[in-house]
Amino acid sequence: MAKRKKLHSVKRATLIVVGEGAHAKAFLNHMKRLYDGETGQAVKVDSADGGSPGNIIQTTNRKYKHADYDRRFILLDEDVAIQQQDRDKARKFKIELIISTPVCLEGMLLEVLGQRSPDTNDACKKSLHPSLSGPPTRRDSYAKLFPKQVLDDTQKEQIVLLRKTISNRR
Repeated sequence: MAKRKKLHSVKRATLIVVGEGAHAKAFLNHMKRLYDGETGQAVKVDSADGGSPGNIIQTTNRKYKHADYDRRFILLDEDVAIQQQDRDKARKFKIELIISTPVCLEGMLLEVLGQRSPDTNDACKKSLHPSLSGPPTRRDSYAKLFPKQVLDDTQKEQIVLLRKTISNRR
């Protein structure tokens, strides 16, 4: 009997992007749909379901430390200050932080649309959510306001980083 040749498979790059909550997860899934074409990487989007930045970092690490992701990101709101010890913990766990500014995801998205962001998380949500085409927890709700061209044209640093990350361009 002849020996079989071993086929070598090419390892795909892997990426995990964790949103702070359900709204961030929905928006990240919208971006994934737009930018995760033939990227050569597997992209997973998840949600940490809120909490303090330290809790979100700890939860993300605990949940994914055994998974062999090449890159790990968390999209956090800036409405709760991120302590230096939490930044250090993220660095230790090899998690990159992307901070939604101003205030939160919705404030950041309002700025992408060229609108002024209110000063509080609740006011940002009240300003953005009625313009969405559905509930803020659904990926499709972001498609009308944030088509690929709008996201491609923005210079908002966090969106540019997410775009590059999800499309596997460093």
